[in-house]
Amino acid sequence: MDTETTMKEIALSHPAVARTLDRLQINYCCNSGGKLSLAEACQNANQNADAVLAQLKLAQGQPTQEPTWDPTSPSDLIRHILATHHAFTRSELDRLDKLVNKIVERHAEARPELKEIGECYRALCDDLSPHLMKEENILFPYIEALEKHRHGDAPMPAACFGSIENPLRQMHSEHEAVTAILTRMRQLTNGYTPPADVCTSYRTTLQSLEALEADLLRHIELENDVLFPQARELAGSS
Repeated sequence: MDTETTMKEIALSHPAVARTLDRLQINYCCNSGGKLSLAEACQNANQNADAVLAQLKLAQGQPTQEPTWDPTSPSDLIRHILATHHAFTRSELDRLDKLVNKIVERHAEARPELKEIGECYRALCDDLSPHLMKEENILFPYIEALEKHRHGDAPMPAACFGSIENPLRQMHSEHEAVTAILTRMRQLTNGYTPPADVCTSYRTTLQSLEALEADLLRHIELENDVLFPQARELAGSS
């Protein structure tokens, strides 16, 4: 990738690259910007091409593996989930909201399945927003307080929800609802495979939706299979 690479090639190279272009407000859509070189697109956007190229290469080289954390500490895992998964989910839901609306408005007449894809995306946002808040404001602080109690650093925390099984059961149920939405979106998009004749914005939106799916499934796995069993063990021994 260099300043003469076309915007279409650049945008499709990595989901993080498309996110960077969106943040910098540099056009890469086929109809108006996809055929331009990076140098030309940056000139149109009043951006320094070399500086933008450096940011894009940094995004392209983002590691695919998660950072490590201490698996024996629920609090460490919570911090990891918040910094890695909650932060990514919120930023991507906000960014993709505009992109999904854009492709639905422009292409739904020719591709009717896009209307349901848009509805699934709205449902995903509606489910995830309160879900993240409940974890951050109620469940996660309680688990951290249980860990402090285990180590003798704090009294047994009071719970507004009775047994810890109640919020864990609710989170499991909400995870299942999110997974069902993701499964339907994958079906509707043929595994996030873009049709041959669609524009770069359409392609990068599907690419980003697939990256969001992968992150959410890993997020759910960490909570269901690691954090929640740790929370049960802490509550049972307190």
